[in-house]
Amino acid sequence: MFLWLWKNLRGYVMIEVTGFSVERFMNMAAHKGIYMWNVAHVPGGVLMCVTIKGFKNLRDCAKKTKCRIKIRQKRGAPFIAHRYRKRKILVGGLLVSVGLIYFLSCFVWLIEIKGNSRISRDEIAAFCQEQGLQIGAFKYKIDKKKLKSEISNYFHDISWLDVSIKGTKATIELVETIPKPVMIDKSEPCDIVAVKDGLITSIITGAGRPLVKQNDVVKKGDVLVSGVVIAAGDSGDVMKAVHAYSEVWAKMYNEINLDIPYQYEEKEYTGRSAKRLALIIFGKSFAIPGKSIEYESYDKSARRTQLTFGEDYPLPIILVTDTYREFKTVSLTRTLKEAEELAEATVNARIIREFDFAADIIDKSVALEEAADALKVKALITTNQRIDKEQPISADAAAVLEERPEA
Repeated sequence: MFLWLWKNLRGYVMIEVTGFSVERFMNMAAHKGIYMWNVAHVPGGVLMCVTIKGFKNLRDCAKKTKCRIKIRQKRGAPFIAHRYRKRKILVGGLLVSVGLIYFLSCFVWLIEIKGNSRISRDEIAAFCQEQGLQIGAFKYKIDKKKLKSEISNYFHDISWLDVSIKGTKATIELVETIPKPVMIDKSEPCDIVAVKDGLITSIITGAGRPLVKQNDVVKKGDVLVSGVVIAAGDSGDVMKAVHAYSEVWAKMYNEINLDIPYQYEEKEYTGRSAKRLALIIFGKSFAIPGKSIEYESYDKSARRTQLTFGEDYPLPIILVTDTYREFKTVSLTRTLKEAEELAEATVNARIIREFDFAADIIDKSVALEEAADALKVKALITTNQRIDKEQPISADAAAVLEERPEA
C-alpha cells in the first residue's frame, strides 16, 4: 500500500522500448540506478514502468543503444495536476470535498450494539449518551476504557464487554450473564389456589393440606391446598403455617366461536409502483422533489440506507426510499369447502396461540352450521392442564393462627 501511494504521488510512466539492443539498454539503465518495475516482454521489445526522473535519464541510454522509447501511459498525481491546472474551481472543490470527508470522519455516525437480548438496546444507547458516546460525538474525546468500565458497573447483567471505534462506527459488543434461577422463599406461608375453572384430574401435594381431591369441580380462586396444617404436639393438635406446594391438573372445556363469511375482499396488485426519496442529514429530513402519488389504494414500505465511505465509515446521511404499490380491492366468494378448510385452519391457529404448550389437548370437536352469509363455527376444546398458583394464606386462616399460636 505504501509503495503504491509513493509511486502515484511522485508519478510514473509506462514505456515501450524497442530495438536490437534492448538487453543492453536495460543493463545501462540499471547501472545508472534507474528503478524499473512491471517489466514484460512484447513483440520486438519490452514494457516497463519508470519514474518521471528515471524517464528523463533514459534518453542517454536510448541514444547509445539506438533503441526507441514510446510512452504508453502517464500515471500519478503530477500528471493529474498538470491536466487540470486551468480548472481551479474543480481542483478547489476536490480539495474541499477531501477536507470535508476527513472532517466528518472525526465523528461517530453509527453506533452498533451486539449481543444484547435481556438488556434493552435503548437503555444501553441512553446510558452511552450520558457518558458522551452518541451520534455526532467527536471520537477522539471518547475514553473507551472508561466507557467500558462505566457500562459494566451500571449493567450488572453483563459478563463480558468490548467497546471499539473503527472509522466513524462505534461497536459495543457484550455477553450477558446467565439468568439467575428464580428462588422460592419456602419460609413464606402460602396457599395454592386455582387460576381457572376445571375438573380435578390429579393432585400431587408436596407441602400443605389438600382441600380438594380428584374429580372435584373447582372455580377460579378456590383454595386447592391450604398453607395452614394441623400437626400433633405434646399438648394436643397445633396449627401452623407452611409454604404449600402442589401440582394440580384439571380438565377444562374451552369454547371457540367464529364466523367465516362467504363474501370477502382481497387486495389485487396492479403491478404499478412509485418511489419517493428523502434524505436525512444530521437528523433533519429533506424530501427530494418527485412525482405525486396518484394511486387511490396502495401499500407503503420504507427502506433506510445509510451512506458510507467504505465499510467502517458511515456518513451522517441516510437515504429513505418509500415504495408505493398500487392495488385494487376485489370482492370474492368462498365455496363451502374453502370456508370449511379456513375454519379448520383458524381453529388450529387459535389453539396454538391461546393455549399453553404444556397443556394436553384431550379432544377437539368442531360443529359447522351453514347460514345465509357465513359458515358458523363452534369448537369445543377439551384440555388437561395445570391450574395451581401460589398465593399468600387467606385472611381468615391468618386470623385463626393469631388466635391459636403454635405450641
